[in-house]
Parts: sequence; C-alpha cells; structure tokens
Amino acid sequence: MKGFVINTQKGLFKVKDYEDGKLVNCTLRGKLFKQLENKKSLVVVGDDVEFQPVYGGKGVITKIKPRKSKLSRKGSGKKGRHQEQIIAANIDYALLVFSVEDPPYKLNLIERYIVSAKAGNIEPIICFTKIDLTNGSEYEKDVAYLEDQDYKVFKTSSITRDGIEPLKEVLCNKKTVLAGSSGVGKSTLVNLLLEDEKAKTNNVSKSHYKGKHTTTSSTVYELPSGGLLIDVPGMREFGIIDDSSGIERTFSDIIEISQNCKFNNCSHTHEPGCAVKEAVDNGELDERRYLNFLKLMQE
Repeated sequence: MKGFVINTQKGLFKVKDYEDGKLVNCTLRGKLFKQLENKKSLVVVGDDVEFQPVYGGKGVITKIKPRKSKLSRKGSGKKGRHQEQIIAANIDYALLVFSVEDPPYKLNLIERYIVSAKAGNIEPIICFTKIDLTNGSEYEKDVAYLEDQDYKVFKTSSITRDGIEPLKEVLCNKKTVLAGSSGVGKSTLVNLLLEDEKAKTNNVSKSHYKGKHTTTSSTVYELPSGGLLIDVPGMREFGIIDDSSGIERTFSDIIEISQNCKFNNCSHTHEPGCAVKEAVDNGELDERRYLNFLKLMQE
C-alpha cells in the first residue's frame, strides 16, 4: 500500500493512504528502524512511503521513496548542530511567513530561508503578516526589492483579511510548507486559509518580545480549494546546511558579477581586482545584500 507521512512522533508515523484517504498509525520495519538511530530525518512529513497493514488497523512502513524536494536547516543544539534536519519533503512551495511588526522581520533572515528553499528545489513564496500594524512606508521598499527578484510576495492581515484570497488561489492544488519564526502569525494565517479555527494561536511573549511556540509538531491540513498545507513549529534558529547551491541560486547576481574577478578563488573580501567589491563601491550592488552573502557563504 502507498501513502504519505502527515505526522511523526518519536518513531511513530501517521500515514495517509493514497487510495482511500484513511489514516494509519505506522512503525518502521526492522532495518529502517535501525537506521533511525543514526538518521533523525529518515522519515519526515511529506515523505512518500510504502507500508503493510498489520493487526489492529495499524501498519509498518517498508519503503521510503526518494524525495523530489525538501526544506532543511542545520540542526539546533550541541548534539545536532552539524546535522541536516529535514523539515518537510516533496513540497511545491515554501510559504515563508514574516510579520511586519510584533515581532518585526529582518531581510537577512528572509534571504536565509530563501536559500534553504532553493537548495531543496522548492519555490519560495514570501508572506508578510500584520500589515495593519504599519503605514507601509518601510516594508514596502523590501516588498519591491523582493518582487524585483521575481519572488511571489503577499501582504496579509488577519484583521482586514487583505491578501488572503489571492494567496489561496496560488496555493490551490499544491503542497505547501509554512515556515517562519515564532509569533509571526503562522497559525492565524492557517486558520484564514482553511476558513476554520483548526490551528491554535498565541500571543507574542512580552518578557522577551519573541514569539511563543504555538505549533509543537508538524500538522498537515487539506485546503478547501484543494492542496495540502503543512504547518511546522516556529523556529528561532535557522542555520543553513552545507550546500552552496541555494546561495548561488539566491544570489545569482553576485555570482554573475564574480565571474569578472581577477582571481578564480576570490573570497570577495580583500583581494585586488575583485569585481564584487567594486560593484558595492560604485553602488551597483547593495552593501547589505553583499554582506549577507558573505555571512551565508562563511556558514
């Protein structure tokens, strides 16, 4: 039997049967279970799997199919800091959610998420929430900046419901993972897209002005107009994995300029004849973008 994983909890996996849509609680076959000890991202939400039914209406996953796409980050904490943590697999869109205020977004962080999406062959979509909290003068510049790079950008409000219907149209019949920091309004956005109060919401903590985790495990929702929405826990750390392909795709303009550097191994920091540094000096390349590029490459 074939299905896809919609939830993972400490060695237990909820699988949705492709044929009849039923949910089956599964474990892993022996060989796969042994691999789980050394590979935490062996099975993730969105994975296509094959499974066998067993007594009691449960199942055993026998095969994990190759992933077409994935959203990953570098693991957090001392033990997993250098390991790849796959957040979701086989996704069409990564809906990257940031609030204009409470807490305010950072453009560098948006680019960090874009890098991870592109490294995993996922199209990033940027969604700004809480637009009713600002007059728009500042963040509109960043919206224009992102749109100039051909990213889909949506501006939404849970109060006025601006931007919700156009976003629904884009997500129709697609598999989408929502990603963003805690407190940006992901769960509220989910409820608006589902036209139902299914996702729990919470306020931003007043003690440290960061979001409090509302979603504690990945949850898969079916959109009314078709398609799937995967809501994952908010992340306060988002380290990029050791894969330069996402950086090269996100900063393709800098990569193109670097072809004119005097040295092939130019680090774009101190070498003479660096075309990238020259582009920054003459205003052709934004200095903030250049510095973020260097920081991500160093990681």
